[in-house]
Order: sequence, then structure tokens, then C-alpha cells
Amino acid sequence: MNLTILGSQGAIPKIGMYSTSLLLQISKYNILIDCCEGIQFQLRKNKIRLSRIEIILISHAHGDHYFGLIGLISTLSLLKRTKKLTVFCPTSVLKIIQAHIKFSQMKLNYELNLIGLTENKMINIFENDAFFIKSFPLNHSIYTNGFLIKEKFIKRKLILEKALHFDIDKIYFNKLTKGQNVLNSKGVEINYLDVTIEGDKPKSFAYCSDTAYNDDLINYVQDVDLLYCETTFLSNDQEKAINTLHSTTADAGKLAKKSNVKQLLIGHFSSRYDNYDLFLKEVSEIFPRVILSKEGKKIDI
Repeated sequence: MNLTILGSQGAIPKIGMYSTSLLLQISKYNILIDCCEGIQFQLRKNKIRLSRIEIILISHAHGDHYFGLIGLISTLSLLKRTKKLTVFCPTSVLKIIQAHIKFSQMKLNYELNLIGLTENKMINIFENDAFFIKSFPLNHSIYTNGFLIKEKFIKRKLILEKALHFDIDKIYFNKLTKGQNVLNSKGVEINYLDVTIEGDKPKSFAYCSDTAYNDDLINYVQDVDLLYCETTFLSNDQEKAINTLHSTTADAGKLAKKSNVKQLLIGHFSSRYDNYDLFLKEVSEIFPRVILSKEGKKIDI
């Protein structure tokens, strides 16, 4: 599981910077999380093939989080994409996309699966053999979702020398890594614990888009390996954060600490600031394991 930062800014981007967007690679899937204006430039700049994106998650209907979506959908068709693309988004964004397709008479070469989100509780929205995605409610000025993406159970690791020592046929190796006992060539039952060790712990990533702080968030992001939390404002602009239902550096640090996350990624910086080291400094005073969003940064979770 690894993450590429495509945009670090809030609603008003700066030259060379873009509004918040992330690309998460998990298993063989590429998941685009929010879709800023100019997203296609950022994907190409970071050598991410547009055709490899299978899932797009849109947190809410404020433009800086989805203005790049219509252009991306159109370009994928022009590139003769045939693979299905699934977009999870609020129903408001779904209706905007449907209206554009209708009135522009856009003809898509691929199946566009638009799934509207309406729930105000944590729900499972996607699941396969490798991972699942859950959406959860955030506290913003309009309907907004956060997302939790987590790997499922990781197979145990086979100790090949021991498996051969116990005379186990290789056709049973997969069962052993799934935690199942098997019979060896002499009909003797071999305990999987004798020939395997624990696999890597499943990794997890949580994304808290635009939101005011509230303790409910702790339940949604508890113990994740990497938490993204917006930090639109520095602590001395707490009143602005309250009025606009955004988070400050102190809010993000408090959430990370209370949730016992391993690392915190901050972003969605207001264009009023020029010194982003201040964001890092203020958060690290509360939660030291913090990473600053920067276009092109790659994080191995």
C-alpha cells in the first residue's frame, strides 16, 4: 500500500500546487481520492497511467474536490478505455456528472459505474478478496464523507525448509499459509503453525477531508497506519476554522493522538499561508509523527 500526493492545497491553489487529491495503490488497484482541477496534469507528471485507475472516491461537492472529474472521465473515453470505472460520490456530484454527460451528449467507450453516497454512518461501500473501503460522515458545511481503506487478512509466510522437512507436497503450501493443517506424503497431519510464521499485518489508510473536529472521528480512524487529516488553518485562526467547519493544526494533532494512529499526513492548506513549516511545527508539538503534504511526495504505508 502506498500513496502519492497529487495536490496539497485548499480551495484556491497556488502556482505549481493543486487542490487536495491523492492516489492510493493497494493490491493491484489504483484508487483516486478526490479529483482536483488539473488532476490529469498531475497524474501524467507523476507517471501514473490514467488507464490504471479503477476506483475514484469523491468526498463532497465543493469544487476543489471534484472539478477535475468530468475532464478525466472524458479523456478516458478519448483514450479508448474499455475497463469499467467506478466512482463513489455524494448524490449531488452524481447528478452533476449525469447532467454533463446528457447535455454534452458524451459517448463513453467504457462502463461508468456511478454510486451515490447518502448515509450518515460508517458503511462498507466496496470489498474484494484483498481489501475493503468504508465511508464515514464528516462535519462540514455540506454532506461530506471520509474514507477508510484497509487490507484484509494477510496470508501467513511459509518456511520452505520446514515444509520440505515434513515432506509436504507443494500443492498444500497455499492451505498452510491460510492457516489450515494438511497431511504430508505419509498421511501424517502437519500443523500449519509448525511450518509458517505470521504474515505482514494488514495496512490501513483513513482520509478525513474537509471537517470540523469531533470525537466521533476517533471511532472511524482508530489505530490506522496512516491518517490524512485536513489542516486548513493554523491554530491562531481557530475562529475561522469554527466558522467554516474546517480543522486546524491542533485539531489534526489531537485527532491523531487520541486515535492512536501510526502516522499523520496533513494538507488542504489555506492559500493565506506561505510558510508550511509552521503547520509541521504546530502539529508535531501534539503529535510528532507527522508528514507534510507536498505535490509528488510518495509515502510507503
